[in-house]
Amino acid sequence: MEDYLDRLNIIQRHKLRNLRPRKIAEHHHLDWEVFEELGARPQMEAAVRSPAWRRLLTLAEPTYKELVLEFYATFTHTQKGNSDHANAVQFTLGGVEHSLSYWEFANALHLNSREAGGPPLRLDLADPTDFPSQAYFQSICLPDSVDEQYVASQMRASLLRLEWRILNHLMCTSYTPSAGSANRVTLRTLWLMHAMGRSEDTIQLGSVLARTFTKPAISTTRALVCGPVITALARNYGVDFTGMTLVCAPSPLSEATLRNQHLLARHGRQRWIEGLPRPPPPAEGDQAESNAAGGRRGRRRVPRRAQAPASPSPAPRYPSPWSPHPVVVPISDQLAAISQQNDRILAGQELLHTRLDRERDRGRRILSGQHYIMSYLGLDPNAVHYPFVQSPGFVDEYPPPTGDGGDAV
Repeated sequence: MEDYLDRLNIIQRHKLRNLRPRKIAEHHHLDWEVFEELGARPQMEAAVRSPAWRRLLTLAEPTYKELVLEFYATFTHTQKGNSDHANAVQFTLGGVEHSLSYWEFANALHLNSREAGGPPLRLDLADPTDFPSQAYFQSICLPDSVDEQYVASQMRASLLRLEWRILNHLMCTSYTPSAGSANRVTLRTLWLMHAMGRSEDTIQLGSVLARTFTKPAISTTRALVCGPVITALARNYGVDFTGMTLVCAPSPLSEATLRNQHLLARHGRQRWIEGLPRPPPPAEGDQAESNAAGGRRGRRRVPRRAQAPASPSPAPRYPSPWSPHPVVVPISDQLAAISQQNDRILAGQELLHTRLDRERDRGRRILSGQHYIMSYLGLDPNAVHYPFVQSPGFVDEYPPPTGDGGDAV
C-alpha cells in the first residue's frame, strides 16, 4: 500500500499529509440478532423497509487505515445539478483509479434494487422542498409529543420513538456526521429516515454516500467516516488486504452501545414493544417510601393541548426534593457585611490620599533642589532660561512678564 501512496500527485500528497493525523471514526451497523434478543426486531424491520437501506445499515466490514487514507486523499465529487453523470465520483483504491456515476457507485456496494436506465431516483438532498416533514415527524414521535411543531435542527431526538431515535443516532454518528448532533433531528436526517421506511427505493444511495464523503475529504478537522463502506468497495474491486493496519473490527449497534448512549435508559428492554401494559403508578404511600429511600420518578410530559393556559401571574414553582435548599441570611448579618464593605472603601480612599500627599512632597523637594542648583550657579531661579544659545540679534516675540520690581514672575 505504501507503493500506491507514493504514486499520488502533488495535490493528493498534500491532502494525504493533512489526513494522516486525523481520527478515523468508529462505525456502527444494525445487528438483527441484538434486536431479536430485545424483542424489538419487528419494530426495527418496520422502520427500515427499503432493501437498499437494509443492506447499507447492516454492512459489517473491518476498517483499514491505508484504505481510508488512500480513498479520502483521492476522492473527488463532481455534482452537475440534479443529474447522474459518468464521472460524478472519482477515487483510487489499491492504486487503481475509478470514475463512476452515482448508480455505478451504489452498484459497486450492491445497494441498487433497480436496473440501469430505469426511472431516475431523487438526488436533491440539499433541499427537500416537497417533503411533508411535519406530518412525518408526528407519525414517528412519542404519543405525548404529537402536537410539537417541527423546526429543523431544533427538535430533540428524545421526542422520537425508540426505533427512530436509534436510526437518528446511527445516521448522525456514522453516515451523516455533518448533519449535526445526535441529540437533534435535522431535516436531512428526517428525510433519509422517511426513505428508509418506504418499501421501494426513492433516493439514490450513491448520491447520499458521495455527500457523506465530501465534507471530511475537503475539511481539515472532521473525522474520517464510513470505513466499512470503503472496505466493501475495495473488496468488490479485488484489493488485497495483506499487511494493512486494522483500525477497528465490525462494531454492531449492540445493547451495551444503546445503553451507553442512553437510548434504553428511560425505556428499558421490556417497555420497548408497543402494546405492552405499563406498570401501574405507585400509591401515595409507596411513592413517599420511594422518595424517602432516595429514588425519584421522571416527570411525565403533558401534551401541549392538555396544558392549562398560562395565567398573568403564575404561582411560584414548588422546589423539587433534590434541589438545594435556599440559604436564609439574617438582616443583621447583611447590614454588618455592608458596613464592612463601606469601611474597606473608606480605607482605600485614605490610602489613595496618603499616596497623593507623598507625590506632592516629592515634587516640592525636586523643585527646591533645582532652585538651590540655579542659585549656586548664579542664575535667577524664577527667570525663564532657554535651553539653547541665542544668536546675535535674536528678539523674543513673547518676552516673559515682569513684576513691579523687574523680576520675572
